[in-house]
This record gives sequence, C-alpha cells and structure tokens, in this order.
Amino acid sequence: MDEPSTFPYRLRQEFLSPAEAAFFRVLHEMVKEHLYICPKVPLQELFFVTRPNENVHYFNKIYRKSVDFLLLRRDTLKPVLAIELDYPKQAEHRPRDNFLESLFIQARLPLVHVLAQPSYDMQELARLFARAMKQTKVENQPMRAANDYSPICPRCGITMVLRFYKEGPRKGQQYYGCLNFPQCQETVQVGH
Repeated sequence: MDEPSTFPYRLRQEFLSPAEAAFFRVLHEMVKEHLYICPKVPLQELFFVTRPNENVHYFNKIYRKSVDFLLLRRDTLKPVLAIELDYPKQAEHRPRDNFLESLFIQARLPLVHVLAQPSYDMQELARLFARAMKQTKVENQPMRAANDYSPICPRCGITMVLRFYKEGPRKGQQYYGCLNFPQCQETVQVGH
C-alpha cells in the first residue's frame, strides 16, 4: 500500500491544557534550578512489566495511560516525584487513580495529587512534595526478585518465553523455550 502524499495529522495548538500550563509555570519557578519537568509521561515509559510474556494484563493496565508531570533529578535524570493534577469535579478518584496509587507505592516513587486551582501557594506545594518524598523514602533502587526475569537462551542470547509441555511425561509442566523456535530448540526448566 502506497503512503498518501499528505497525512491526516495536524499539530495541536496547545500541548498542555490551560490548567496544566498554569501549573507547569508554577512548578517551573519552584524547581528550575534543581529538577527537570516532564509533562504527560506515558506510564509504559516510566515502568516496565517483569516477565512481559506472562503479565500481558499488567502491561495493558499501563498502556496508553500517563502521569501529568514527572520531576527528574538534573544530574542523573532519575524520577523523583510524579504529579497528577486533579480537577474539582473529580470528588472521588476514579479506579485508575487507586491503581496508580498502588503502582507508585510499590515502585517507591512518590505520587502527589494536586487540586487544579486558579493560583498556587509555592510553599504549600513544596511542603506537600517534601512530605510525599519523605514518606516514600525515594531511593530509586529497583526491586528485583530472582523470578522477575525470563532467562536468556544460552545458545541464541535472547529472552526465552514461558511455555507448557503439551504431551509426554512432563505434560502440563512449565519450561522456558527460545523465541527463535523452531530454529533453536533450547529449553530451560522453570526454577533453574
């Protein structure tokens, strides 16, 4: 299929909503010397799913979702704090927000909800951010368990996928098989 000479895309006039832009300006004044601000960060760029072939459901929970603002350390570019801008009509957080809370707590990355307002008290925001960071004790140390990752194929050097024996004496048991199957028939038993 040939590509059209023109595409049906147009540049958005405003990247941030008026409320987001107003908050961004205040945030910039607060952190410009110390942190970088990234707006509209997709969760799939911030988090990865361990054992993705087994946890597709969890990838789907973060796919096409974002956090309003992410603050990064200037020296390491590591995430320090995430911010969700809430609107007054959202008296009760949506189920997504409950999921977000759990996700950020487990990742040890503070998530702060800020009510969108016509103006902001920078000192109050600074206290809110400091409290969240103290509670979370940001260490930015990844939590890794031995079973978080699929093994690497000893022959091909690529990630293996979880499979089940369909027949024979091991029928129903799990094993890891090379992604290059049938060219590579290397296997690794689960737990080894």
